[in-house]
Amino acid sequence: MPASSRPPLRGISALLSLPLVFAAFFSVGAPAQQGPTERVRIVVTPPGEQKVVLGLPKPIGGAGAATEFYDVLRRDLELSGYVTLLDPAAQVEPAGTGIRPGQFRFEDWSVLGAPALAKTLLQSRDGGELYAEVWTYDVNGRARLGARSFSAKGEDARLVAHKVASEIILRLTGKAGPFNTRFAVSGNFSGNKEIYTVDFDGYRLTPVTRTGSINIQPAWSPDARRIAYTGYAAGNPDLYVADLSGGKITRLSARSGINTGAAWHPKGGLLALTLSVGGDSDIFTIDASTGRQLARLTDAVGIDVSPAFSPDGSKVAFVSERGGSPQIYVANADGSNARRVTFSGNYNQDPVWHPDGDKLAFVGREGNFDIFVVNVDGSGLTRLTQGKGDNEDPSWAPDGNYVAFSSNRTGANHIWMSTLDGAHQVQLTRGKGGYTNPDWSPTLPW
Repeated sequence: MPASSRPPLRGISALLSLPLVFAAFFSVGAPAQQGPTERVRIVVTPPGEQKVVLGLPKPIGGAGAATEFYDVLRRDLELSGYVTLLDPAAQVEPAGTGIRPGQFRFEDWSVLGAPALAKTLLQSRDGGELYAEVWTYDVNGRARLGARSFSAKGEDARLVAHKVASEIILRLTGKAGPFNTRFAVSGNFSGNKEIYTVDFDGYRLTPVTRTGSINIQPAWSPDARRIAYTGYAAGNPDLYVADLSGGKITRLSARSGINTGAAWHPKGGLLALTLSVGGDSDIFTIDASTGRQLARLTDAVGIDVSPAFSPDGSKVAFVSERGGSPQIYVANADGSNARRVTFSGNYNQDPVWHPDGDKLAFVGREGNFDIFVVNVDGSGLTRLTQGKGDNEDPSWAPDGNYVAFSSNRTGANHIWMSTLDGAHQVQLTRGKGGYTNPDWSPTLPW
């Protein structure tokens, strides 16, 4: 099978490794609390709808990594779609002004029209540790929304910045940002399709496989410790599982024909995948540790592929040609009571569940491939992409506020991210491209 080819219907999840060589990241407790914390949120609309102006002065503290930290922090916040950042050159507050209540003037920010403010400290400490504090404020209410401190061994400025960005979004919205995450992807960066992991913002590309063959459709396990994928190392599309903590890779299913499109059950004990037993493609479950076949979920005329378990494990979505064209169906977890969800378009594939379990993102083909979202009952169809190349392989952020996907709109495949209304779409990865099959990790305990 040529590296550029792909099955006509693909159940695409994505994978990649935990940051095994990255600095350990942990909270060291909130800074001393000063004054009441307001139980209010600045941002009340979903990301992309109405951005709030945020003051974000450069960090104080004198750490040598301050420039990298500040650049990563700003980019994370801009990617979020929640805020518009004030130009640092426009601020009237003197550089180096303190970050805690009583150490600065709210008037210096309200005069600039910034209802929200985040102030940071970054210090290098003995033992090669980077220490950060972040204080978030409601400028108009003259109130502190929250404060927290973090440390990272090895002075990992990028990791600290991601943590601080998530904390700021949490204080502004009540929900942490998606910055403490990675993507598992299939990438052709070495000349072959290998499995990699990459940070949310496109940095720290880390190989999981080095087989020199084709490896596609990675899928994170619920605990983010393993990645399942389909690989051709043995000449057949077999299912493999990579243990990210020890680096061990196990060939879990090597049945005759295809073993592809694996999806983890939320409890992690089993996988659903497509097998071509008897020549037809149907969906089965197997034990996630032994590969032992457990159940057959579909047995209809036509191809059944691309399984995806609902967040509570009670349902399974999949693609079937039983009605004459590839469409999205939802059934009970044992395959019973299957019903069709999509009725618009004649080629729909790759369903993925929203974390709340009430809607599905999928790929539809109307000329190009585009990303759509539909409620599980078939209502509320929304088109997220249109007229911008091929957009495929959707994957939800852990917070449910974004859909990531692979797009060639700039000429090469990169990971893009969209808000649920499609209004805020941003490119996450950089470089020459080659990113396909992105699967968004759970929030990682860095």
